[in-house]
Amino acid sequence: MSIFQKFKSNGKLLLTGEYTVLDGALSLAIPTRLGQSLLVKEADKLHHKIVWKAHKNDGKLWFKTILDIRSNKIEETDNINFSKRLLHIFQEANKLGSKKFKNNFGYECTTQLDFPENWGFGTSSTLINNIAHWAKVDPYKLLENTFGGSGYDIACANAITPITYQLKENSSSRVEKVMLSKEITDHLLFVYLNQKQDSREGIQQYKQRTKSEFLLDAISKITREISNPKITFTHFSNLILEHEQMISQFINIQPVKERLFSDYPGFIKSLGAWGGDFIMVEKLEISDDYFKKKGYNVIKRYNEIIY
Repeated sequence: MSIFQKFKSNGKLLLTGEYTVLDGALSLAIPTRLGQSLLVKEADKLHHKIVWKAHKNDGKLWFKTILDIRSNKIEETDNINFSKRLLHIFQEANKLGSKKFKNNFGYECTTQLDFPENWGFGTSSTLINNIAHWAKVDPYKLLENTFGGSGYDIACANAITPITYQLKENSSSRVEKVMLSKEITDHLLFVYLNQKQDSREGIQQYKQRTKSEFLLDAISKITREISNPKITFTHFSNLILEHEQMISQFINIQPVKERLFSDYPGFIKSLGAWGGDFIMVEKLEISDDYFKKKGYNVIKRYNEIIY
């Protein structure tokens, strides 16, 4: 009888601490109900091979490969770059002590995204987290050895509430659950900017700048205040604007509101790597019409995508 295992990881949105989370700023992140699943079927007849099929959120197959893990070879693929990346992940999982690739193994693996891959909800982090749980290795270490990053997205992959996340000097992290009041969440919208931003490129640009302890302390302070469940929406709005200006000045990129939505009466904040993916918007009566008239049709309420 075939043995099946299924794993599911949540997506992520970083509300505060973009870029600075890499240097230890306390940051606020929220897991999304939309994530990615991994179904694994044991198939000894494959002899040291993994047949991997990846599906988009609409169910369409977008990637297939056959990997020989024992000889570290790609036997078949329709995307050589993705296959190389996947093979690297398995190699690192093996180095971390996984026993899934010992003796006479073989697996058929199928992934399914819940969200469009260009939304920036964490196609890589959900993949890493699912593979790590299946391979029984540390997902933070597997991320560090493959894609890199702060690890907040791995924390989100395993969370069902908003969290604060802080990276420590010894590469460990502190994750704490927080609650955001409905007075805040009922007044938030998330709008997709119709383009995917390469977070690795943004991270490299950020790292080229001299680390600012003042900025890290300021962002951490804002995160602590925003995470207070008793915060008023007015105070929340002011802190969001302050956060946006601080990051803008440090990375020398114009805030998205000034660049694209200067006539919008509410606050607008970039999320993740500036320049793409989703923005967080103050919900107003005019919001839907305003953004749709400008060609931004993916508009989500907080409770549509967040636990």
